[in-house]
Amino acid sequence: MATMKDIARAVGVSLTTVSNVVHGNYDRVSPQTVARILEAIEQMHYVPNMSARALVSHSSRIIAFLETHSPQETYAGNGFAGVLLSGLESVVTDHGYFLMMRRGTDEATLRLMLNNWNPDGVIFKDCVPQSLVSFVQKQGKPCVAINTYLDDPQLIQVRASDHEGGRIATEHLLSLGHRDILFVGAVHHGFSNNDQRYLGHCDALRAAGIEPRPGNLINSLHPFGAERGIALGHQLAKQKHFTAICVSGDQYAVAIMAGLREGGVRVPEDISIIGFDDVDIARMCYPPLTTIRQDGIGKGKRAAEAIFSLIAGESPDPADFTLPVELIVRGTTAPVRTTG
Repeated sequence: MATMKDIARAVGVSLTTVSNVVHGNYDRVSPQTVARILEAIEQMHYVPNMSARALVSHSSRIIAFLETHSPQETYAGNGFAGVLLSGLESVVTDHGYFLMMRRGTDEATLRLMLNNWNPDGVIFKDCVPQSLVSFVQKQGKPCVAINTYLDDPQLIQVRASDHEGGRIATEHLLSLGHRDILFVGAVHHGFSNNDQRYLGHCDALRAAGIEPRPGNLINSLHPFGAERGIALGHQLAKQKHFTAICVSGDQYAVAIMAGLREGGVRVPEDISIIGFDDVDIARMCYPPLTTIRQDGIGKGKRAAEAIFSLIAGESPDPADFTLPVELIVRGTTAPVRTTG
């Protein structure tokens, strides 16, 4: 098996130069030399010994990505999660690190995983408890959270302008004459992005002189499955008291729309519907989905960049990690129908 000494001898450079390239420190080596070393690595089938590297450098070269969702949930029903991961992983790879992902709701298991693998940094996503964040912080490890609203002013929390997104989605429906609007999403965790979207929805209603009704909140799509969304669409097709639906995610919205259609309801002629995220399915469904766009790739990249800034000893301002949102009007929203 080839070693770094073999690579250095074949290329005619120092062992330190080869080590810099293997560790991803390309800024210390000329592009021409990097190319020659990488070619030799490929030709000689060199495989770095990650365990030995970790012992010498006191660095695992691992970034842990923890989602506090059930491992039984799949990304097949959540296009935005895949988009976010793509942005995150691209930055991690560019830094010569590896991304280790774990999903689970058992905090003890997650703590054991962090202890066993000793990652250099931790990125949390969604409804992570403060106790788990504090556990990582007490170990002196850099950590960042995505889609959270924890009461921790020192924690970098990368998120979209969720409250504004919920507000402008509802304002769009109100501008079309809708007054009885349902909101669908997993809310009431207290510190999640869906909570903020719902609060923005309620604020828009109150600004229009409409008091939000508890019965217009449907809090039943977590964990999400296409069948559950379609079934909810079937149920809603039998109801007549509302004219529009504001949904906290595009996947949810498209599934509900399919159920409405199967139940004989036309979108947007009978019911208007608006989503959140602007993932590919929003443009591919028919009619194309009106939605709130957020930058999923950018959100993942910002979280990874923040981790590496912290690893480098920098102190980014936690207030700088809220990304803008934008209303994208397509074919699923229309003026409310008048009778008579």
